[in-house]
This record gives sequence, structure tokens and C-alpha cells, in this order.
Amino acid sequence: MMGICYDAPAESRILGLPCDCRDHAPDPADGEIVIYYGGWDLRTLRSSAGGKQRMWQDQDWYEKYGWQAEPGYYRLLLPVPRCNRKTWSEQLRHLQSIDPAWQPAPVCVAATALLVHLTETGNDLLRHDWCRCAEALPSGSRTALTVSEGRVGVYSGWGGYRYAYVWSSAARKC
Repeated sequence: MMGICYDAPAESRILGLPCDCRDHAPDPADGEIVIYYGGWDLRTLRSSAGGKQRMWQDQDWYEKYGWQAEPGYYRLLLPVPRCNRKTWSEQLRHLQSIDPAWQPAPVCVAATALLVHLTETGNDLLRHDWCRCAEALPSGSRTALTVSEGRVGVYSGWGGYRYAYVWSSAARKC
């Protein structure tokens, strides 16, 4: 897959959120998605113009966590190649074998990428599969993302077990 890039002005147009970044977006490598992430939480993302159209509106369980990441440009792998059918621990080792700079993606950053791409193109980057994200819940399960029925969903039930259709996500801040 060729690289994909959504700079701050594109994000603002697609999501309807202010993106005050004037930095130039880095060029994506093959297989990478470069996005601007403005520091918003999942509630703000869900309430954006793009989120109202392409995120499940009845999901709000995650609001109590207030997950956010540092604003700026991120490089993402969604999903990480050759990482399904692996436990969470095996997926982490796989990321390190690719490059130690890759870390599991913060859920708000990965959700932004899925939402922007889905809204702009109608295409699901995960191809009806799932990806685990960085955030763990008190139960030890991981946050996970999927696209179903044309909407981004945020879920909490993915433990560290091996599944054929659960991939990892990866991000590194530019």
C-alpha cells in the first residue's frame, strides 16, 4: 500500500475541528498513514462533524477515561503487517522487531486516522478486522477499534489472546 497523508488543513475540513498547526506534514513511507492529531479526546472526535457522520454515537463508555495524546503529526501502521494471530505480548515484540520507535497507537490517534480516511474515501483501513491500541483498562483488556456498518467503533473487550482478526496498531510521533 502506498503511503497516505492527511495534513492539518485536510483534517480540519474532514472532521470540522480546528487544527491550528502550520507545520508541513511529513511524507509517508509505503504502508504508513501520516495524520495530524489535534489533542482531542474521543468524545470531541465523536461530536465532530465527521464523527457524527461516521462514529457510533451510542458509545460513550470511554468518556470517563479522557484519553488524549500529545498534539502533532503521527506516523501510523493500521494495521501492523503480519501481526494477527499473535498474543498482545507477541504483537509488542513484533513491533520492536520492525523498529523500536514504533509503539502501540493511542486510541484517539488511531481513531482519528480511521475516521478521517473513512469519511474522506468510504474505505475501511482495517478491512472489517480489529486493531488493539495502547490503552489498557482496569480489567487488563485492551482498547480496540473496528469499522462496522460504515462507522468507527471503540471497544474494550480485547484481552491479550491470539485472534485471527485482531491486529495491533502502531504509531510514532513525528
